[in-house]
Amino acid sequence: MNFNVLEGFVEVEGRYPILVTALHGFGTDSYRDLVRAARSYVRLMGFVKTLGNYGELERLLRYSSAVDLFTWEIAFKVAVAEELWALLPTLSKVDKLGTLPVPDYNLNKGYAINTPFWRRVKDLVEGGKISILVDIHGMKNVRKWPDICISTRGLATASKELINTVVAFFKSHGLRVAIDYPFMGGAFIAHFGRPPATEAFAIEIKRSLRFYESTIPSIIRNAMRAVKSYLKSRQP
Repeated sequence: MNFNVLEGFVEVEGRYPILVTALHGFGTDSYRDLVRAARSYVRLMGFVKTLGNYGELERLLRYSSAVDLFTWEIAFKVAVAEELWALLPTLSKVDKLGTLPVPDYNLNKGYAINTPFWRRVKDLVEGGKISILVDIHGMKNVRKWPDICISTRGLATASKELINTVVAFFKSHGLRVAIDYPFMGGAFIAHFGRPPATEAFAIEIKRSLRFYESTIPSIIRNAMRAVKSYLKSRQP
């Protein structure tokens, strides 16, 4: 991390070769959709023409918080407490920089791959400092969805042994867990997850688990301890 320039992220140096991030944890997400909707209404100028989009506008106006609320804080506290590496964005996925595309570090690979953030992750991985990457996200309170989703791109980004370890941990805490449902994972874990050398997965946390005084940071801390034990078991 360069303390003299803006890079779009902050870094926590860790003792263990595990990197924790929250790629959508800084700022909101539906704001972008709201702006687009409002612009379309201004262009169309008329109730009849906008009637078909009115329901979507109502939904956005009722939106009270970002889907990934508190995930930045969770990632930061877990990394510091467990002596893990952390790279945390200081850009939201709606902050537009000049003529650059919206800087979504997780989905917009064409943009993200050239950012200081992704370059720093690449340097850490290629330098042998990181062997497991964990991206923390949030998801809505949809009844049929699990409490925790472990995203692996179809087990392409992490070993079955590691994912089974993480899933078993969350289930032991009475949480409903699914792999790759409802989210398979984004470009970040797909790009950096190259098992067995480097493994990557995302943890999607349901909104009902994230609130003031929630102990979800403690649960994620203990999940990372399980990941540490997995790493130790792989050592010769």
